[in-house]
Amino acid sequence: MNDNLKYATKLFGSATFSFIKINIIGQLFLIFISVISLCTIIYQSGTGMGHADGASILLLLFALRPIGYTLTVVSIFAIPFLLFTLGNKYIISKTIHQLLSDKGEVLLFPIIDKVLDKIKSKQPDLLKKGTDKTKLKLKLIQEIRDSKENKWLKKIIIYGFKKVNLDDVDFRDENVSFTEIIKNKIIEGLKSISKPTRNFFWIIVGLQLTVMILVIFQVI
Repeated sequence: MNDNLKYATKLFGSATFSFIKINIIGQLFLIFISVISLCTIIYQSGTGMGHADGASILLLLFALRPIGYTLTVVSIFAIPFLLFTLGNKYIISKTIHQLLSDKGEVLLFPIIDKVLDKIKSKQPDLLKKGTDKTKLKLKLIQEIRDSKENKWLKKIIIYGFKKVNLDDVDFRDENVSFTEIIKNKIIEGLKSISKPTRNFFWIIVGLQLTVMILVIFQVI
């Protein structure tokens, strides 16, 4: 038990560190590049904006450097959101792959069993003939969220379960263990997640640097 706790602490500590690197340090670095591009455009646009109001300055910058100014402004507002979305997806995928490779059966599977057994005992109608599969899926997700397990483990299970399709499950067959089927589908959903890569980050950095260089040399 202590070994599992130590492993979970180490694994999710690594995930937290990745989050800090991508969503804090990475964000600041990319915003810094965008700010340099914007300051360069303002500097290169001359000194005739000193007495203009804010709206006039924005219109003038757009008129003088429509492509460079537009790309820079869009980057300032869009890149943080894009990086946050892709970064979180990368962190979750990385954690899932590591966990399944190391201790999936020890840490994840018991939680899935516990939630499914709870549903089966308290709300057996959800696993009977004519069950509403959408309602079942939502109920299972809520039960996972409400459980007292590690929040990262719950996020991982929910992430995999959202990829599960229950349409091909025939709940009319009384000889089938639906809890086992659902459990296997969750595991398959987690295993189907492609191996994570940080290429998205370097692509974004490359695009930002390209825009900055083109702005500096007044190509755009």
